[in-house]
Amino acid sequence: MDMPFREPEHFVEVLKENTFTFSDIIASLMSVYPVENLQEYDNILRILGLLDTSGTVRSTAISYKTTDPRGNEILASGLIMRPVERESRGLLFFFPSAKIDKATAGTELMLTFEGVLSYFGYTVIIPDLIGYGVSSSTEYPFLFTENTGQVAYDMHLACAEYFREAGLSFPRKVTIGGYSMGGMGVVALHRHIEKYDKTGIIVEKSYPGGGVYDLGMGMDILSRTRHCTFPFVPYMYVSMDYWYDLGIDYTEVFIDPLLSNMDDWLLCRKYLAHELRQMILPDMTTYMHPDFFTEEKNESIRKVDSCLRFHTVIGEWVPKAPMTIIHTINDDMAPFEIADLMYKTFLKGGGNVSMIKGTADHFSYGLEYYLSMITFLVLN
Repeated sequence: MDMPFREPEHFVEVLKENTFTFSDIIASLMSVYPVENLQEYDNILRILGLLDTSGTVRSTAISYKTTDPRGNEILASGLIMRPVERESRGLLFFFPSAKIDKATAGTELMLTFEGVLSYFGYTVIIPDLIGYGVSSSTEYPFLFTENTGQVAYDMHLACAEYFREAGLSFPRKVTIGGYSMGGMGVVALHRHIEKYDKTGIIVEKSYPGGGVYDLGMGMDILSRTRHCTFPFVPYMYVSMDYWYDLGIDYTEVFIDPLLSNMDDWLLCRKYLAHELRQMILPDMTTYMHPDFFTEEKNESIRKVDSCLRFHTVIGEWVPKAPMTIIHTINDDMAPFEIADLMYKTFLKGGGNVSMIKGTADHFSYGLEYYLSMITFLVLN
C-alpha cells in the first residue's frame, strides 16, 4: 500500500529538523494559543494524561514547488511530524487553523498543535500554505479553494518524494483533518485528490471542522448579524485586493480606528490572534464601513463581493470517501448555515457524508474537535 517511487518534482530540500518531547508542544501551545479560561487546557491535559505521552517526535521542515493563485510557480514550506523509534500507525494531513502573525507558522516554531497526534504514533503533515514560512513575503490567499487544494496536494507529493529519498515508506492512505480556517482546506484537498490525482492517493476519511465553506454566503450572513468573534473579514479584504488586483479604496471598506491602523494591525502580521481580538472587536460596525451592511454597498465592497462568489467548495463535486463535517450550531464566526448547506448538498448528490453538531462557541468547540480526533484515532 506504499506510494510508488517517483522522481522528485515538488520536494526541494530539508530546511531544518529537530526532536521534541510532549512537554515541548504543550509549552508551545500555551504560548501561541492562550485562553482566558485555563479550565479548557486543564481538560485537555487531564485527558491526554490518560494516554502514553512518553514518546518523542521528529519535526522536519521542508520546502517544495507549487503554484500561487495566478498560476506562477512559488516555493512553499510545511512541517512533517513523525514518531521517533516507533512504527507509524498511519498518515494524517492536518491543515493549520488561522494564524494571523507570520512568526508562529509551523516551520517557524517547528511545533504546531495540529501535529499533536504524532506523539501518539501517527505521521502528520502540516502545510504552512502560501503566505507563511518560506513564502511569507507574499499575501496569504484567504480561502482560495482551488489554490488551497493544489498547494496542499503538492505538499503531499513533496512529502512522498522526501520519504522515498530518505528510504522510508509512504502510505497511499491518508486521513485529512483541520479546524476553522483549516476546515475549508480539508474539503479542498479531499476534492482535489478525488478529482485530479493520478498517483494512487487514497483518502481514507476526512474531518472538516468549523470552516467557512462558501465565502459569499458567509459575508451575506455576517453583514446581516454584524457580529464575528474573530476579525477575519479585514484580512480577507486585503487578500482579495492583492490577488485579484482590485485596487480598492480602503476608506470605502474600513472605518477608524482600524482604517488609521491598517499598517500596524493588518499588514505587519506581528500580532497573535488573542491580541488582535482585543483591538478589533466582535461588533463589526466598529470597523467595517456602513455600506458593508447595505444591499447596495459601494464600489470597493462590490469589487470584493463579486470575487467572493468564486470561493466555495459547495458545487459540482461530492465526496466519495467518508467525510464527517463537524460544526457547532452556535458558531458566530463560521456560520453553521454554510456547513449545514454543504452537508445537505453533498448528501443530496450521493456523497459519502455525515455530520456531527456541537453547541459550544467556535473556539471552545475547536478544542473539542481536537480532543475528539485524538481520542478516536488513538483508540483505533
